[in-house]
Amino acid sequence: MSARSRLLVEYRKDRLGLLLHLGGLMVQARDQLAQLNPDHVPDLYDRFLGWARRRDRR
Repeated sequence: MSARSRLLVEYRKDRLGLLLHLGGLMVQARDQLAQLNPDHVPDLYDRFLGWARRRDRR
């Protein structure tokens, strides 16, 4: 089972909780990447939140 699938199972009744958890991880990742390369911080939305917001998760 993939990590995404495990998260969807764990948070199956708490979509808002999942999005808050992933948002916090996204902020941490962005901050760490900014420390490594302040001139280029990639957009991490799709990687962290975009997939969890979609309803058709195939």
